[in-house]
Amino acid sequence: MADKTVVLNIRVSEPQARWLRKLAETQHSGNLSAAARQTLTDSWMLRRCREEYNRLRAEGFSFPRDDDGSTLGIEFFLSSFAAKSETRWDAEDAEWL
Repeated sequence: MADKTVVLNIRVSEPQARWLRKLAETQHSGNLSAAARQTLTDSWMLRRCREEYNRLRAEGFSFPRDDDGSTLGIEFFLSSFAAKSETRWDAEDAEWL
């Protein structure tokens, strides 16, 4: 746990709140704060991966193609964030757990 903590007062959509509550119940013994902290950590890690991938691509890196010549899932996933666009929440996202 961090040495210092802060209280965040944020607004989320109802589907996001349902998703976070379900995450808390299924993976954090009902602890909503723990679920929110894990979600923030996951987001931070994803941003780090995205930045690293963009840096590697700028240096000429690319993933090899699959056996049938198609793009690997990891490249498709990481490249979907390369445009630095804002990722939007879809209603279906609440059912991902």
